[in-house]
Amino acid sequence: MDLARGPAPVIRRAGSLALITGLLGMAGLGLAGCASSSSSPGANSSSGPVSSTATASASPGLSVPGTHQVTVSYQITAPVSTVVIVSHVGNVTVTGGSGPGVSVTQLAYYSKTAPTTTRTVSGKTLTITYDCRTQLICGVAYTVAVPRSAAVRVTAGAGSVRLTGLAGSVTAKADVGLINATGLTSASVSLTTRVGGISASFAAAPTAVRASANVGAITVHVPGSTSYKIAADARVGKTTVSAPQSASSGHVITATTDIGAIIVASST
Repeated sequence: MDLARGPAPVIRRAGSLALITGLLGMAGLGLAGCASSSSSPGANSSSGPVSSTATASASPGLSVPGTHQVTVSYQITAPVSTVVIVSHVGNVTVTGGSGPGVSVTQLAYYSKTAPTTTRTVSGKTLTITYDCRTQLICGVAYTVAVPRSAAVRVTAGAGSVRLTGLAGSVTAKADVGLINATGLTSASVSLTTRVGGISASFAAAPTAVRASANVGAITVHVPGSTSYKIAADARVGKTTVSAPQSASSGHVITATTDIGAIIVASST
């Protein structure tokens, strides 16, 4: 179970987010500030079979003076069918693999106190997240390999989300960050970002795709061998739909953005 749940991220305003995003861009995190925690710093909590290896000790960060970084890799050997990743600040990469287990590499950046990371297995659901004590810079970037057929749920406060080779249902949400999905064979996909773009390409015709952005362009590529019921709406921006369409199709694509262009096209 989680060690603790702190309040919402310390830095909230869009102006501050954008400023610190620039400062931490080279570090691959995107933002500073995250949820506070009353737990012991740097501790890990786990449930279910897990092996963990620290691959780097704390050391000064390269992009922002005074920061430190710790890289830890571990395996979840228990079979899981759903993987939930919650990252307040940091990039998230999820790749579909052939194994029944999950491999995780987490890269923590912090200015004062290491984040408290947690991984919990409940039934067949793995949840990965972290908390931070209040400080200028704190975040964790995740690289995760999951069973290809597992359902994946990613929530990122600030940071990019990359999804590759997944076949289970996919939900990805980012407050500030790009979402890029490639090689998907998932039937159901939902991608949402407030500030950032969305790019999704499918290796098999999806049944339901929803892509939504407040500020950002949206590009969806789907196999041209299937017709789709497509609803695309860019309030400020150009909409281009060249994928085959049919109002009666059971394959539905919905794409909306307040500011940005939308492209829905065939990949073949």
